[in-house]
Order: sequence, then structure tokens, then C-alpha cells
Amino acid sequence: MTVRRKALFRVDASAVIGSGHLMRCLTLAKALQQSNWQVQFACRAHPGHLIQWLQDQSFDVITLQQPPDTKASGYAAWLGVTELQDAAELKEQLQAPVDLLVIDHYGLSKTFEQAMTGFYRKLLVIDDLANRAHQCDYLLDQNLYPQMHSRYDNLVNKEAQLWLGPSYVLLRPEFAKFQRAVDTNKLRFLVFYGGTDELNLTSRTIKALQHLQKTDFHADIVIGLANPHRVELEKLCAEDARFSLFIQTPHMAELMSKASLMIGAGGSTHWERCALALPALVVTLAENQVASTLSLVEAGVCGYLGQGQDLTKVQLTSAVQQLLDHPEQLQQMSDKARQLVPQGGGCAAIVKRLNTEFQGQH
Repeated sequence: MTVRRKALFRVDASAVIGSGHLMRCLTLAKALQQSNWQVQFACRAHPGHLIQWLQDQSFDVITLQQPPDTKASGYAAWLGVTELQDAAELKEQLQAPVDLLVIDHYGLSKTFEQAMTGFYRKLLVIDDLANRAHQCDYLLDQNLYPQMHSRYDNLVNKEAQLWLGPSYVLLRPEFAKFQRAVDTNKLRFLVFYGGTDELNLTSRTIKALQHLQKTDFHADIVIGLANPHRVELEKLCAEDARFSLFIQTPHMAELMSKASLMIGAGGSTHWERCALALPALVVTLAENQVASTLSLVEAGVCGYLGQGQDLTKVQLTSAVQQLLDHPEQLQQMSDKARQLVPQGGGCAAIVKRLNTEFQGQH
């Protein structure tokens, strides 16, 4: 009888962190499950966590306590406790060591990784900041950056395998399934600013689109379960038949495949858009989104509207109108996006590598 290998994902979602880290881990988790791995998550109960949502999808979740109010700033505040406390709490709840520990958390580094020694056989770190040291077997950074191959010099142990760039992008299977199917006679927008959108850019964007010279369009508005402005957005969309609101939708790939233009935030959504050759106007909501977004602007696959907090309704209306007046620019963005991400993404390649690494190791 084949012994199932065990993988544990240490990742958080919250009102501050958003849901992007959890979503990309979920993609890899499901791919591992399909390859006969047993998968478990460990998540801290931050305000806005998605632990129940994960459990509803039949995943076993180790729940780490909600952190006390912290004076920490930056990514340490994302974690809410010290790295050593996090490791101690996790080890206390782990029944047995796992084959693969996957960490996707800007608040965790070599300190946590070394503290977990003995509780895993191999360690995969998912990162895109290149701002702290890691002690791992594999490091995955799916983003496009200048100097991509030297960013982790002196930050990881020499034996670590580096899996870098869009050929390793963690793309949900539905994005491989759908092809772009845009009705050229019907202008259709897709608006999505991530799971939480604390700045309420969604509302600002609805109002900007209502000021376009062209009034014959449809806009699909997507928000996450943790969006604090849901009631206002429901009212705005109910009052204007051109807008449809979707909450934590499982149909994102289908919506992207039909859209003429997407308006939203940087982050992991970049790669989903590229897979579906969807042009976009993008803002950044965090410092860690700026470098990869600028690389994609340079590659010609999206337009950049600056930082989210500075975005005005007038600026957005003007930027959208400019693209509508020059449809050839939309087509160029679409063509370039299509060339950037491999068909189906990089998940299958990652799982194949991991299966090879673990072959015959039980």
C-alpha cells in the first residue's frame, strides 16, 4: 500500500494581509491532493481570516490563536506574535512531522524555519519580497523582476533550489480551462481590488465608470467575503443595471475570459489575467506589489495608475476613456500578456518536481 505524503501549509489571510497568499497556496494544495498527497493548513485567527471557508472545502486546519494587540509594525504585525512563538504554537498542535512544510508569509523567515527543524523533511518557501533570510530546500518566486536570478543571492542557503519567474506561476486549474471569449460588440469591464479593499476603490471605480462618455457597457464587480463596504456596493450595483456584483465568486476565470478590460490591484491576479490575455489598468495596494507591477508595465501587459490611496475618480475615468479611444493598445496588451504565462501555469511542473524529489523516500 502506498503511504500518502503529508504537506502542511503555514499561511494567513486577514483584513490586513488580504487573501492572495492563501489563494495561491490553495492552488498548490489542490494540485498536491490530486497527486495523492494529504494536505493540511495552519492559519492564525486574525480578524478577517478564512479558516471556516477553508474547512468548508474539506481541508483540515490547525487554528493558531488570534494574536493580542501588537505594537509591532510592518510584516511583523502581519504575524502578530514573534516567529519563535508562532513555531512553538504550531509544533504543540502538530501530531507528527510532515514530509513537506510550505511557508507563504511575509512575517516568517529563517528564524521560524530553523525553529521548525525536525518537524518536516523538506521545506518550500513561497516569497516575492527577497528582503529576509531563508533556510529552505526550495524557494518559489513566481514573479517577473529585473535581476530576477540574483535577488536571492546571500538570502538563501546554497543548497536551496530556486524556482523563479512566471513559468512557475501558481495558476488555478480553471484559468487553464478557459480561453478568451470576448464579444467585440459588447464592452465589458471586470473590477477586482482583492479580498478586502479597505480603501473602497471598488466604489470609486463604479462611479468613475458611470462618468464615461460611452454608456453602453456592462461591468462585473468582484469583492471578497471580508470586504467591509459590502452593503454600500450592493446598493450601488442594485441602482444601476449595468453593474453585477459577485461576492467570493468561484467563477473568476469565466468573468476574466469575457472581459474587455480589467481594473484592479497588483498581486497574484496579475498572472491569472495574463493567462487569459486580459488587458488591465492596475493600482498597487502595498509596497510589495510595486516592483512586479512595474515589470509587467514594462512588458506591456498592463497600464499603471499608481498607488491605490492616490487614485481619483477623474483620473480613472480619463485612463479608461484613453484606452477605449485607442483599441489597438488593448489588443497589444492582450497579445503580450498571452506570451508571458505558460498554458495552464506552473503548478503541474512544481508538483512533478516535488514528487520526483520524494520518490522512494518513505
